[in-house]
Amino acid sequence: MTRVCVLQSFRDIDVPDWVSQCLSSVESWADYHDFEYKYVGDVLLDRVPEWYRAKVGKKIPVVTDLARLKWIHEELESGAADIALWLDADTLIFSPETLRPMLPGTCCFGREYWLQEKPGGKQKIYRNVHNAYCAFRSGCATLPFLISTIEQIVGRVDPDFVAPQLVGPKLLTSLHNTVGFDIDERFGAISPSLARMLVSGIDVSQVLGERDQLIHAANLSNSLVNEIEHQHLVKSLVSFENGL
Repeated sequence: MTRVCVLQSFRDIDVPDWVSQCLSSVESWADYHDFEYKYVGDVLLDRVPEWYRAKVGKKIPVVTDLARLKWIHEELESGAADIALWLDADTLIFSPETLRPMLPGTCCFGREYWLQEKPGGKQKIYRNVHNAYCAFRSGCATLPFLISTIEQIVGRVDPDFVAPQLVGPKLLTSLHNTVGFDIDERFGAISPSLARMLVSGIDVSQVLGERDQLIHAANLSNSLVNEIEHQHLVKSLVSFENGL
């Protein structure tokens, strides 16, 4: 039997209610499918070298991009799991019963549906790779490559130009365009524009376009707390029990 471990982390204090709901949704999902669930607080960041943290400063997402991979690597190398997967703390699973990880190869990432409004009322969806969801099998060669590559990038970059997505979605999307990672579109990410439509009860199926898979879990972008009504968004999404 394949042993699956689900990993999550968030800060130790001031956890918003909607983030707690997201965390609970993932833990319940893991329990439903008999996956092991592990959660840690800020100690996750201790896995990252001091020089790296000093270089990126207060850009915690860039620290977490490396820390999650190191934790996943530890779990797999120790033999604790055959598959280790990560879900950001601000990811809500709203269709848990039909959602099981699909890992045809050795690693897999999620897909952003980043709706942006253009001048003149036009709308465009950007379909990028994201690491709010990522899964790796034991022995995956991509995992140590990503760890090494991220450390090399941060080691060389000017600290004044460390973008929040530098070694996360930007790096993964660039690599995906070259090598073609396995992508699980059921693990999505929702932009402020798409969130506003969902909260307003607008049918977003035409905006999202034709897809091979519906969205069953979505990253809700805690970093955009001033642009998204997160509590209302959670209430909207839980109604899509068969997928969005």
